[in-house]
Amino acid sequence: MADGFVLCRALSKNYATASGVIEALHSVDARFALGEIVAVVGASGSGKSTLLRLLAGLERPSSGDLVVGGRELARAAPRVLRRHRRYEVSYVSQSAAENFVSHLTVGEHAGSEPMLADLLGRFGLGRRLGSLPAELSGGEQARAAFALALIRGAPLIVADEPTAELDGESAAALLTAIRAHAGPRVGVVIATHDPEVVGIADRVLTLDRGRVVEGSEPSPGAWRPRSSAAAGRAVLQAERVSKSYRRGPYVTTAVRDASIELRQGELATLLGRSGSGKTTLLTLLGGWQLPDRGGFRWRGVAAEPSALPWDELGYLPQRFGLLPELSVRENVQQPARLAGKLAERAAAAESLLERLGLAGLADRPPQETSIGQQQRAALARALVLGPAVVLLDEPTSHQDAGWRDRVWELLADLAAGGTSCLIATHEEEAALVSSRVWRVEEGAVVGEVAVTSCC
Repeated sequence: MADGFVLCRALSKNYATASGVIEALHSVDARFALGEIVAVVGASGSGKSTLLRLLAGLERPSSGDLVVGGRELARAAPRVLRRHRRYEVSYVSQSAAENFVSHLTVGEHAGSEPMLADLLGRFGLGRRLGSLPAELSGGEQARAAFALALIRGAPLIVADEPTAELDGESAAALLTAIRAHAGPRVGVVIATHDPEVVGIADRVLTLDRGRVVEGSEPSPGAWRPRSSAAAGRAVLQAERVSKSYRRGPYVTTAVRDASIELRQGELATLLGRSGSGKTTLLTLLGGWQLPDRGGFRWRGVAAEPSALPWDELGYLPQRFGLLPELSVRENVQQPARLAGKLAERAAAAESLLERLGLAGLADRPPQETSIGQQQRAALARALVLGPAVVLLDEPTSHQDAGWRDRVWELLADLAAGGTSCLIATHEEEAALVSSRVWRVEEGAVVGEVAVTSCC
């Protein structure tokens, strides 16, 4: 174990972009051994994902040495890198959908591998073998992708934020499987913000702006309950809405007879496991899908959410939808540009970029930033027109502890100023900062939990 299966010496990675050279990693020295789980931690943009992509042979370093299983990869021939990706490493992307071929079912990804059904069953996906990736929720995709990675039998498993979109129970099942799978012949490297992942790791490697930080442990952060102004009259209501999907002879009911009422100036939460239906309910409220039954009211009047402009109803999706041909600033400004209010909302856009830590990145295209920074850019875009209601799907799933808290503080400030915020999340701690919580199970809103603020 001392020598390690993976050896990094002075490993650096630079990206030449239209906005200049980005140094993602600087002279990193690290070893990763078989038989151990290593958690790679650090703030968004610290270089975690870049390091993992180098280990997986998806990119080459700009300088330094990278040796995996005795083979030098930094300057290896393409055929050597292909062999490495095929036999030596299983890579799980932090964007769950990227782990699949869209036209293959989950089972077809593994061919005739008999272990897959058993492993999917342990992850709560026993009935999903015949499903296409697009028919899975983000959390279900994340679990299925890791199951596929585990059964490949590669000695090195590299996973980028595997629990980011998972509720506590699903994440616990995944971490149990990782711990059980890691053995003398398997090494696991996980980039994460999740303290539960750090808890199962044998070792922690901390990165800060592309550099290894010696002797540093990740801070768990702290949820900060906030009192909010008394909520006002109802703004957005769903009345007994249902939504089902058909695939061949099979029908899946994603939302079942759900009713909620969002009031002015409240920070409320739809809380449920991945695959519970909360994202589908949020998309129905946002007008991105039409219900099979039921309807909606806007300020007490029957309405179609799809007809509401962005200055009334803002939306942050799990898949951010940033335009790669625009800069971060231009993406944030896009709703104002389309509404003919760019000059009027320019100061608001700059204020959001500053508060969300994006001012120094504003002229870069989004693909030159980390996924956590992309998520905050999409949040700023949803807020730039100052909407009366904003719907947010897992708004902190890709944030480190510090940025998670700052996002919640921003939303609490918006609610105090009269904006209605509705968050769909699996994070149980969200109840600490929410004025109301609806629990969602198997597509149904099974109860509203009154939350008393402590501060």
